[in-house]
Amino acid sequence: MISSSSIIHKHIFKQLLLRTLLNTFILTGILLYGNLQKHGEVLIQSLSFSLLTLVELAVHLIPYSLSMGLPFGFALAILFCVGRWSSDQEILSFRSHGLSISQWSMPVFLLSFLLSLFSVYASVDWSPLNRAKFDDLKKEILWSNLNALLQKRGQIDFNVNSTKQNSSFSEFASVSKGQLSRLSISVSETQTGVWKNARMVMTDEDGVILSVLHAGKALVSRSQDRSNLILNLKEVDLEPGFDEENKSEEDSSMFLSFKSWKKPIVIELFDSHEEAERSFKKMGFRQKLDFLSSNPSNEKATEVTFLLHKGIALGCAPFFLSVFLLPVSAKQGRRETMINLLIGLSVCLAYFLIGSLGANFLSDSSFRFLAWWFPNILCLLFGYYLIQKFEN
Repeated sequence: MISSSSIIHKHIFKQLLLRTLLNTFILTGILLYGNLQKHGEVLIQSLSFSLLTLVELAVHLIPYSLSMGLPFGFALAILFCVGRWSSDQEILSFRSHGLSISQWSMPVFLLSFLLSLFSVYASVDWSPLNRAKFDDLKKEILWSNLNALLQKRGQIDFNVNSTKQNSSFSEFASVSKGQLSRLSISVSETQTGVWKNARMVMTDEDGVILSVLHAGKALVSRSQDRSNLILNLKEVDLEPGFDEENKSEEDSSMFLSFKSWKKPIVIELFDSHEEAERSFKKMGFRQKLDFLSSNPSNEKATEVTFLLHKGIALGCAPFFLSVFLLPVSAKQGRRETMINLLIGLSVCLAYFLIGSLGANFLSDSSFRFLAWWFPNILCLLFGYYLIQKFEN
């Protein structure tokens, strides 16, 4: 014969699981939309390949959105479900049957533990590996669409940060007046690996033309890490720009010709510094452990350790949040969805605020990896106190 407590446990587990799935689906969809909005141009370009490529890009961002949506979808589920049970006097009924909060809440903690395991996997391994796949596919799309963009727009523009670019632009300094800021490229014909009759206009931050370069053809390739566009120029004519206010006949008639440009022109398609920083965020769990074991004294080891602990701490959020939200929702819960939603959003915002402030405060400390454990510890301490108070 099935006991009444077993029936209650199944009821609680089922209701909470269904609500968690619904909340997580909604939150993950919102977060996914926000992430896709950041890459709108790439998404549009992906349609030139196929709709399947667009779907593939979106799929690679789902794990990251899910790793954020799941913990707080579960937190809202606790508030919605337990708040409704409290409002409907169901919790009072549990107590009248001799069930304490620690007894009837066992399904809540069981579900929170299972969700935490999945969330840790999503945060530490599944999400970063898929983010790496997303960035690789994004690079392939942008690279493959360079020719299409040239044909469609007539030219492509690049922002040039001279402090980050290599010396491939240094030769222009001797014949240009001003600091190179922007590079515009147009061609008459594009072929695989070759641009014919390439015209490169170099301007400063005010839009003043510093120099104009014409190349009969440009051999196009990219760097090994796929972050840089490399142009080997042949049959080159260089016309320096001049200051409109101080121009002279000598300036306007100056014209230089070369059979080939001695150094390849290297243009950053992606910020190499940012790519290097992101590379640690795109490491899976095993890759992080391998890096830490093989580079224990590396200056980046602290950053990798922080990212590893942050992923685990955020992954464990369902369990720690449940300890705090269970007594709160049992005592203060309401049937009204908007009130529970407001409480849930406030708790989630406070959770992120505490973690972010801790990470900033300990940014130069060797204990920075503990930053995202602070909100978990606070949830555990306050939750234990509120449970004991509720029982008494």
